[in-house]
Amino acid sequence: MHKARKLKSPFGKEIYKKNAELYKVMANAKRLEILNLIVEKEATVNELSKALGIRKSNTSQHLSYLRYVGLVTTRRQGKNVFYKITNPKIVEPCKIFNELRANKAFIKASQII
Repeated sequence: MHKARKLKSPFGKEIYKKNAELYKVMANAKRLEILNLIVEKEATVNELSKALGIRKSNTSQHLSYLRYVGLVTTRRQGKNVFYKITNPKIVEPCKIFNELRANKAFIKASQII
């Protein structure tokens, strides 16, 4: 009979809770798209709403939330407010999931969603 191995988590429980909170923020397709649109170049609400194909009011709500949680910052120039991602690494999970899906790593998950 084998002795049971003790598994050690690479992170503390609090880290998993905080990461889960961040995943909830990122679980919205429009917010993910916004972050990917502004990863290299800042943009205004008008520019983003046109790119997203949604109303400016909806775009503003998403941007306000992303700003509240610290994922985007703003810069005012005259009447325009430009939004910029705070850290480009935040879109890396999106790129990784896309690569995994392309390599058929998420076949069942892709069929469900």
